[in-house]
Amino acid sequence: MKRFKNIVLVCFVVAIAAIYALPAQSASAASSAALSIVPKKNYTIEAGKSINDKLVVRNLDGKTPLQLTLRVVDFTFTDDGGTPKLMLAEDAPQTTWSLKPFMTVPKTVTIKPNSSKSLDMSVSIPKGHGAGSYYSAIVYSSGAPDGGNVGLSASGVTLVFTSIPGKVDENLKLEQFGAYDLNAKKPGYVFVATSKPEAIAYTLKNNGNVTESPAGSITLKDMFGREQVIGNVNPSKSLALINQKRTFTACIKLKSEQVEFEGGSTKSTACADPDLWPGFYTASLDVFYGQNGNKTQEIVSTAYFFYLPWWFIIILVIVLMVIVYFVWRVVRAVKQRKRTSRTSRRR
Repeated sequence: MKRFKNIVLVCFVVAIAAIYALPAQSASAASSAALSIVPKKNYTIEAGKSINDKLVVRNLDGKTPLQLTLRVVDFTFTDDGGTPKLMLAEDAPQTTWSLKPFMTVPKTVTIKPNSSKSLDMSVSIPKGHGAGSYYSAIVYSSGAPDGGNVGLSASGVTLVFTSIPGKVDENLKLEQFGAYDLNAKKPGYVFVATSKPEAIAYTLKNNGNVTESPAGSITLKDMFGREQVIGNVNPSKSLALINQKRTFTACIKLKSEQVEFEGGSTKSTACADPDLWPGFYTASLDVFYGQNGNKTQEIVSTAYFFYLPWWFIIILVIVLMVIVYFVWRVVRAVKQRKRTSRTSRRR
């Protein structure tokens, strides 16, 4: 019995050590700039036609005029997330999906303090141009660009997407699907989660010639058969760019909150506590994609994962050790009884 008490004491020490070993949450600071622009433009233009539009640029600085240089550059992707990689070098090769030859924007603009300007822009698609998705970016800079690839946080950027109707090649391939740890130092898929997975994710590779924005649902089922449905697997309507391997994440449970921005407020959504019980889970994916006028295609898949928090693992280990201990005691008692019986017979 003394040995058993020592085993239990060791288990509790391990539990306390595991709690203190859990990673602490870190906070990140937000920053603001004097430039306010439209982050994205979307057009559908038939071959041989053009569209004229306005770019509204606002100077949020109340004292200093804003002098900007505008240029059109191509962009690709940095990873399986949503961060584009701007191709700022003057000798950067033109992408197969480039809009640069078809876009016209002003080269410079000066905006007075705390005011805005509407700039003329146009996109003209030549006759006979093939169907598909084409995109480039308008970069706003207060100085001459240095060249190289930078993130969007380093400059003001408007991404411009244009869809040319017609028969296109649509081909999304599912690469991975399952529980996704958003709070890890390096977010990624998990099969055994020790902290509650707040999201389910799926990774698609776009092998076609059009950008795709999948839609659909995910059904999550626990080992007791209880279900909950994630009704929107792409709430921000994110795109899988051409040749990109893109990971889409969907919160198991959403929470909405009001966020103050530029003197007003806007509604923001984030992942809430999913209220998962420890155990085994099954996730079923059912998503659709397809451009207007083309056949809608479906992707289905099933994934499995365990949610086993540290406290549950420790309790499970203790319970198993107690069971093993009592089984050992029973076996020992049985063997002792057999030995006693044999000794009695010999006498």
